[in-house]
Amino acid sequence: MFQQVEGECATIVRKGRYKQVPVYTRDGYIFAKEGGCFIRLYADGSTSDPNYRLDNLPWEGPLARNKFGKLVDPRVVKDSLSLPDENKTLLLFGPSE
Repeated sequence: MFQQVEGECATIVRKGRYKQVPVYTRDGYIFAKEGGCFIRLYADGSTSDPNYRLDNLPWEGPLARNKFGKLVDPRVVKDSLSLPDENKTLLLFGPSE
């Protein structure tokens, strides 16, 4: 079951349009909710929907990835790997302009 992370939102982009959406977790994996669907988020900014990319994710608490690059909460997913510094900067603070 998906559980909303209170106070968290992600910015996703589709065809040059930016949208803030609520963030959910499922078994420690991190998703964005768009309409009635959930989109899996990856550490490189890609998503499970090829039409969307993750612009930023101002996440409170630890953030990691699994061996396939899926974003996870390392407090729940025990075999998680740390994010490379460039991914942390890009995802957590957004691109510099």
